[in-house]
Amino acid sequence: MKPLTHLFYALILAAVLYPVFGWKVILIVIGGVIADSDHYISNVFRFRDLNIVNCYKYFSGMMVKNDFTDAKGILLVFHTVEFLLLMVILSFFNEFALIFLIGLLLHYFLDLIWHVFVAKCIISNPSIIYWLIKRQSKRFK
Repeated sequence: MKPLTHLFYALILAAVLYPVFGWKVILIVIGGVIADSDHYISNVFRFRDLNIVNCYKYFSGMMVKNDFTDAKGILLVFHTVEFLLLMVILSFFNEFALIFLIGLLLHYFLDLIWHVFVAKCIISNPSIIYWLIKRQSKRFK
């Protein structure tokens, strides 16, 4: 899903929750959008390319053309169970983390809709541990 779509829905949710959290709703917007920065991190490590425009073109256009096979199995750290678990734990102790988590959960929900109806598959690895095990097993084959 495109970052502007995440931004749009995060802004709507932030507006709805503004009476509850006040100015802190900016964390909903940050949580709803910044999770996709891991796409850029992945792109830098895979292609050694720091150009954010090339990263955007790759993830928004080129992957669609080849049915996402290029990106299957990539690690997107902010889209993993471990990152979600970390944020859930932090949210018990810190209100800022809780508000950020609300935006992050919105992000995950929107991504899930996109994966089911557009990509029709789960592209990235859901776990850092699973990704590491898969990488190790490929090395020994």
